[in-house]
Amino acid sequence: MSQIIQLDPQTANSIAAGEVIERPVSVVKELVENALDAHASVIHVAIRQGGVQLIQVTDNGVGMDSDDAQMAFTRHATSKLRSIDDLDHLLTMGFRGEALASIAAVSEVTLETRQSGTEIGSAVRIKAGHVEESRTSGCPEGTRITVEHLFFNVPARFKFLKKDSTEAGHISTLIERLALARPDVSFRLQNNDQEVLHTPGNNDLVSTVYAVYGRQIAQGCLSVSCTEGPVKLEGLIGRPDIARNNRELQCFFVNGRLIRSKTMTAALDEAFKTQLMKKKYAVAFLFITLPPTLADINVHPQKIEVRFWSDQDVFRCLYRAIQSSLADSSGVVTNEEDVPIRETDRSDPDRNRLTEENAHMVQESDPVIEENPMVVRERVRQSASDVYLNDDIEQQKSKQSMIGAEKSIAHRQSVLTVEDLSQARLIGSLFQTYILLELGEELLLIDQHAAHEKILFERLIKRHREMTESGKIQIQDLLVPVIIEVSRSDSLLIQSRTDELQHFGFSCSMIGPATIAIRSIPDTGTHHMNPELSFRVTLDALRQSELQSDDAIEEIYYQMACKAAVKGKDRLHDQEIRQLISDLQKADDPYHCPHGRPVIIRMGRREIEKQFKRIV
Repeated sequence: MSQIIQLDPQTANSIAAGEVIERPVSVVKELVENALDAHASVIHVAIRQGGVQLIQVTDNGVGMDSDDAQMAFTRHATSKLRSIDDLDHLLTMGFRGEALASIAAVSEVTLETRQSGTEIGSAVRIKAGHVEESRTSGCPEGTRITVEHLFFNVPARFKFLKKDSTEAGHISTLIERLALARPDVSFRLQNNDQEVLHTPGNNDLVSTVYAVYGRQIAQGCLSVSCTEGPVKLEGLIGRPDIARNNRELQCFFVNGRLIRSKTMTAALDEAFKTQLMKKKYAVAFLFITLPPTLADINVHPQKIEVRFWSDQDVFRCLYRAIQSSLADSSGVVTNEEDVPIRETDRSDPDRNRLTEENAHMVQESDPVIEENPMVVRERVRQSASDVYLNDDIEQQKSKQSMIGAEKSIAHRQSVLTVEDLSQARLIGSLFQTYILLELGEELLLIDQHAAHEKILFERLIKRHREMTESGKIQIQDLLVPVIIEVSRSDSLLIQSRTDELQHFGFSCSMIGPATIAIRSIPDTGTHHMNPELSFRVTLDALRQSELQSDDAIEEIYYQMACKAAVKGKDRLHDQEIRQLISDLQKADDPYHCPHGRPVIIRMGRREIEKQFKRIV
């Protein structure tokens, strides 16, 4: 008797659902992407109990006729392609034809749809993969899909779901990112009948960022734009001062699709390398557009990974564009509005609900000062509940809902450049650590150690690059050799790696079994380094590894600069302070030390007077 049988459609679809539908957020992703492929400009998502009891996605897209409405739930049925060759030219979000069949296999699904220009629509109801009802319907134009009792017939999958708030949090995060991917589409998310998110759909990325993440993030973003060969890059990056403790605010999109990419992540990290402290991550919303033939998105069942035809070309485009944007906007930033950001639990499904801080977004002016914020919030919810998705009024209101936000964002954070320091009045030194300057209506504080460290580091890096190009070692001879004691093992290491030490600018000779004389150090111009400290940093690095990569060499220069720079509590005379400020103005990036800490901070007169309660 044959042991091999062909599985029935229900069993096959249930197994396939395990790959496509992992949890409620997978259902939302597939349905919203279908709505986007249907050219919807307004998408409304409603969930209950984290999406387990109910997921409803309503759009104003092109809709389907009765035949397509029934065919849509057949496995491998799709309108996105006709043959394998079409994969190379896909511009749609979906294409496999598995999603609806997989969803219907593990839930109860109701589809209501009507094509534009037709008088009557269609409705199909499916339970556990079996069609229970197919009829005509007087539904509005577009499509509404209601998914109920998810995984009711797959208890093994159901019991591994997290609590409702966690599942709802995943859905909220997904809708946020899809809204960023399509700022031309108005997204609305409701959880247990409470509005969580509502974006304007006015095709302005900054307004969408405002709606999703709030004023501070929107104000702290810089535009990025670049075209290199077939790669076109656009988007926003956050200034270093709004960096986060995780990568949650890093979103990458390829041809409008939200993806994960090690190449794009690496380019972002490298561009921000000396601008951020360790374990801090840049904010970024970056979009790559390129011909479909140069990116393979058919890699992962959920289409969240992509393979580029050339990782190097993509890396280079991102790195150069981000570096250019940071350089063009470099400076000391202040936020004159002193608007606090509301730190939220990312697992809270209601974290993006309108609050007193951002409820004014739907007003033509900012009435928060004059009117009770709770009244404003209630007006927003009431107006949202009174509008139908397929009505032109809804689209108009959605696009006007961010007028207040755009006006607020137009007041961007003012930037002070290092060149302005020449106009500042030197006040003195605080704690023999911070240099105090007065400039107009602001107090500037310069960390003397960070400033000196940055000057030394950039000069060491410049020396290394020039030496690499010319082949000539640049050293600074010492008038009097510096004698230091080393261990016997270190003395052997020094003798065996003399060439590498000379490459870093150190010329030394053994004058005893464990005694050496340092006769030269790296040339850093007028800012001399401590010979012994810088030599021991290099020696430690040589002891630990072979110094072949640029990262390893830069790390040595980090440590050299840090050890050799003036420290806190080191007293500097006025002339030394002025020389430090003058040299800082010549640095490529005078605003961050090599470890990413700020070199200069500023406090406005208004902020100081608020502390003294002179103003409120």
